[in-house]
Amino acid sequence: MTTNSQNKLPYIVGLSLVAIVIAVAAMQLMKGDKPVEPGERQVIELPQPTEPVETEQETQVVTNDPVIEPVVEQVVVTKEPEVEEPVTPEVTRVLPSLDDSDSVVRESLADVVSVNLLKLVVSDDLIRRAVVYTENLADGKLAKKHQMFVAPKQAFSVNDGAIITVNPESFERYDPYVSLLTKLSEKQIIALIDEYKPLIQDAYDEIGLSDYEFEQRLALAIQHLLDTPAVPLDTPLTSQSVTYKYAVPEYEALSDAQKQLLRLGPDNMAQVKTKLSRLLKQL
Repeated sequence: MTTNSQNKLPYIVGLSLVAIVIAVAAMQLMKGDKPVEPGERQVIELPQPTEPVETEQETQVVTNDPVIEPVVEQVVVTKEPEVEEPVTPEVTRVLPSLDDSDSVVRESLADVVSVNLLKLVVSDDLIRRAVVYTENLADGKLAKKHQMFVAPKQAFSVNDGAIITVNPESFERYDPYVSLLTKLSEKQIIALIDEYKPLIQDAYDEIGLSDYEFEQRLALAIQHLLDTPAVPLDTPLTSQSVTYKYAVPEYEALSDAQKQLLRLGPDNMAQVKTKLSRLLKQL
C-alpha cells in the first residue's frame, strides 16, 4: 500500500528541482547573461563540483579508484502562452407587451406540461386573468369571469335519495386540472412568476392596485385554501332550484373559494394542498 509520504515524494522532488533552477537562473543573470525572451527555451546546467585544492596543511590523497563523472541534469524551462477564457455574454430576454403576452406565456407552459394538459388553459389574457383571479382568491372570492382554465365537460352530480349527498364520481372531472398543477414544480412556478413579474405589475396597475405585490397576494390566497377543512362525503346537501348547498351551516359558511376546493374531492384536495403548502414555503 502506498503511504501519504510516498505519494508526496515526486511532488517534493519537483519542488526541489524548481528551486535549484530558479537559484541558478538568478546567479547567471547577476553575471550579466542575456535574459531569456518569452517563449524561448533555455537549458540550465547544474554547477560543476570544484576540484579540491592542496594547501600547505593538506596532503592530497591519490587513489586508484575510478573517476566518477558527475551527472548533469538538464532542465528545460518554457513559458506557456496565457489563454484567456471566453466570456459568455448575459442574454436579457425582452418581454412583449401585456396585450401580446399570451402566446409567449403558453410557450413557457408548453415546456413543462403536455399538450393535452395545456388545452385546459384558456388562450386569452392569461396574465390579466391570473392577477384578477389571485387577487379575489386572497379574499376568499371566485372571479368566475376571469377563470384561467376551461370548464370541465362533465356536470356536477349528486346521490339523490332520502338524503342528498355528493356523488363521488363528480370528483373525477377535476383529475386533469389537479394533474396540471402537480406537473409544475414549485421552482417552475416561481420561475414563471419572476420571468413575467413586470407584466404582472402592469396588470395590477390597470386595476388600480399598484401598491400590491403579486407574491404577497398569492401567499394569502394559498393560505386561505390551506385553511379549508375536510368535509365528510356523507355530509347532506339541500337543493335550491338548480344549485346545492351544505345542510350543515358550518360548511355552508365557508368562502366560495374554499367550497370550490371541496368540489375537487378528498383525494384531489389533498394533492392540491400538498402542492400549495410547498409553494407557500418557496414564496
